Amino acid sequence: MARLGRYQIMEFYKDEIINVFVSQNKNVFTENDLQNILYEYRDAWKLPRSTEVLDLFHFLLKKKEMTHVDFEFPKRMFTRYLFRKSADELDPFEIALSLVSNSYLSHYTAAFVHNLTDNIVKTIYVNRELSPKSPMVGNDLTQEKIDKVFSKEMRTSKNIAIFNNRKICLLESKFTGGLGITEINNVALTNIERTLIDIAVRPNYSGGVYEVLRMFMNAQGEASINKLYSLLKKMNFVYPYHQVIGFYLERAGYKESAIKLMERFPIEHKFYLTYAMRNKSFSDRWNLYYPTELDSWIHNDSIF
Repeated sequence: MARLGRYQIMEFYKDEIINVFVSQNKNVFTENDLQNILYEYRDAWKLPRSTEVLDLFHFLLKKKEMTHVDFEFPKRMFTRYLFRKSADELDPFEIALSLVSNSYLSHYTAAFVHNLTDNIVKTIYVNRELSPKSPMVGNDLTQEKIDKVFSKEMRTSKNIAIFNNRKICLLESKFTGGLGITEINNVALTNIERTLIDIAVRPNYSGGVYEVLRMFMNAQGEASINKLYSLLKKMNFVYPYHQVIGFYLERAGYKESAIKLMERFPIEHKFYLTYAMRNKSFSDRWNLYYPTELDSWIHNDSIF
């Protein structure tokens, strides 16, 4: 009697194979996920050692239980395997977070999830932390260095792929040990206080300074500035972003007691609200240059 082929064996164990995938309680699988499943269950399913991940995928594809989608980034292609869901049916956040391990939604995307903006955010910002580095000895920050960096356009990530008419932008940030990361409906993202910090630090990933100011306004009553202050202190930025955040808090109409928390940090250097500003005004309180147009920006019939 001829020995059964791998696909014939899979057919015999079809229900068991599908039940294993159901038990994973997720819809998006990486190649490594499939490899681990195959490694764990190959003997139970009596599959030959020569059986590969693509064999398992093609079997499930033929049974209409699985499909796949490719993500073409500038330097790398990612393939994700979708169980019982089409790409159109999937939560785009779930599939975006599957691209990078230990990642979370950040910046404008996190702000959208926290209902800080009414805009439809079409870019999904996925962030992961870099490995920890040795702490810097001393602080070599100079006014000349600040002026030079902020006279230029902000460097932005080109690590972008298109998925269902949306962009997925992969970011990397300094190591914080997961400060301010939370979950909402099983989706990892920055909490509202960490989100406010991130959008202030990188306005180009957050709709620009006008939108950032609007989101600070919308966060009133939702965000704890005490918690924001604590996070900011622990994050220990080289640049004095507390001056930026203090400016936003003041312009957004927060209580003076909350605003004063940012003045607990030293205010030693002239700083910038954003990059490559053409028309600048200056805040004496925050030792900060900001776009002149903000002085006449109108929101809810209030002029700032």
